Amino acid sequence: MSTNSGDAGSGRFRALGSRAALGAAATLTIVATLGAMLHLAVSAQREIARADREVRMRAAGQALTSAIDQAGRFALAQAETVARRPAVQKALAANDRAALMELSQGPWTYLKEQAGVTIYGFHSADLRYLLRVHKPESHGDDISSLRPMALAANKTGRSQVGVEIGVSGLVGVRGIAPVRLADQRIGTMEVGLDLQPILDQVKALTNAELAVVLSRSLAGLSGGDATTGDLLVTSTTNLSRFSAAIRGGRAPIARETEIAPLDDGGDGTLLRLPLVDFSGRLVGNLALIASFPEQASQEQRLRTDLTVAAVVGGIVAFVVFSVIAFGVLRRREEDA
Repeated sequence: MSTNSGDAGSGRFRALGSRAALGAAATLTIVATLGAMLHLAVSAQREIARADREVRMRAAGQALTSAIDQAGRFALAQAETVARRPAVQKALAANDRAALMELSQGPWTYLKEQAGVTIYGFHSADLRYLLRVHKPESHGDDISSLRPMALAANKTGRSQVGVEIGVSGLVGVRGIAPVRLADQRIGTMEVGLDLQPILDQVKALTNAELAVVLSRSLAGLSGGDATTGDLLVTSTTNLSRFSAAIRGGRAPIARETEIAPLDDGGDGTLLRLPLVDFSGRLVGNLALIASFPEQASQEQRLRTDLTVAAVVGGIVAFVVFSVIAFGVLRRREEDA
């Protein structure tokens, strides 16, 4: 009797071990499957987020370039309108600064207040700055070697529009129109806008930080130091962040559109667009930095939900397969 009881107990123990092993194997299979699904789902979510960031960064970049182009068209339209006024043509032909000032004061005041115009002036035929309406005390200086955009308009007799680098290194949008009297070129007229208000406007629309980054070597500017090297931030909505990116070597000049993580310990994405002047020469980059914290929170929620699902699924699988295994082995015992 004792031998039979021992054999029966041993058999039940082996049966329980078999049921536990079968349940554990099934559970591991389910958990491994759910873990693989978790990995694939998170990877897919990251790819979707990356594509979404790229689309949104490109849209922000397009908003910036469109705003700059629109400012250029506006500046040129104003310059050409002024250049066609007969009274302006006669005053410029006579180098009459007082008459030009009287004709310009009203339009200049309005454009400065309503459209952010910062440059409004006239160049003589010999490429001297006859009148800066925005700075009337400064005049008569030779700009032939300092203002290639004005030189191009003067020599070709064609209007010029686009980005130009000033003597101080600041970048602005300019429109310069030849002024003619009886088919004779008598000078040029320019209207200009600074880029800083444009950056501020685009930031309000896109919530991205923006900067104009010049390469001194490409733009023909002197200077530079060990901190910033060849690069110069001329206008920005966040000087400290872009300066840190430049010092860390994370924002070199790009010759084509580039989007990449900022890699500064945060979740920022950096977009760099080529910045070309009116002649088509690459002089630097338009840079944008944007963060997408909602994507990180979405990924964390997805990871948490799927992890919980995997754990619960593993527990349920263990219980279910243990019950099934118990029933199967019990029937086998009864049949035996």
